[in-house]
Amino acid sequence: MKRNVTTDELRGLDIFEKCTERELAQLLPHVFHRTYRKGQLLFMEGDPRERIYFLLEGYVRLERVNVTGTLQYSDYLKPRQLFPYSGMFEDEFYRYTAEALTDIEVYYVPTLQLEQMAKRHSAMLFHIIKQMNRLLDLHERRVQEIITPNATARVLNTIHFLMEDLGEQREDGIHVSCPFTTIELSRLSGTSRETVSGVLSKLRKDEIIRFSAKHLIVEQPEFFVKE
Repeated sequence: MKRNVTTDELRGLDIFEKCTERELAQLLPHVFHRTYRKGQLLFMEGDPRERIYFLLEGYVRLERVNVTGTLQYSDYLKPRQLFPYSGMFEDEFYRYTAEALTDIEVYYVPTLQLEQMAKRHSAMLFHIIKQMNRLLDLHERRVQEIITPNATARVLNTIHFLMEDLGEQREDGIHVSCPFTTIELSRLSGTSRETVSGVLSKLRKDEIIRFSAKHLIVEQPEFFVKE
């Protein structure tokens, strides 16, 4: 599905909130709206880095594998995020493959137009640097939490990371609306499916977490903070 994008809609994105009407109007012819179905690829690792995306609805997974097909890196994006930050102003090719984990809605802008605009606009450039620093900090803490010889602790730390990165605070707890399977969690935590299933079963029994329509709801967030 394609539709026209307005300057007001662009200003609703953090990166453009300081831009003038004239600046946004000049960018507008280069902004495109698109929807993808669950399972579709937006781009693949090694493809020319031609577009920068703004995720409006749904969830996206970024993934990188080595030549043997072994997973090297996996990350998840929630709505209202720009991607990919990695390689900004430098790389010619994408470092990751991006897959729609759910039906998604995005804007995309040709890389050249967005990067040239950011170079001329200090507020945009500052926003990009700030977000890159946030991601670096988040992933440093992710590595620190998940690298442990204890398999159960790795699963708990992985849930803590997902809760912190993708969670949304609501009255009944923190909701992680990105759909995860035991296979997905086992890959992220570097443990077996059996270990993940056992940990999830205990957490559900203790009423620390629950699942609703494949969404994770953390009813006792303080449990993971203490861990």
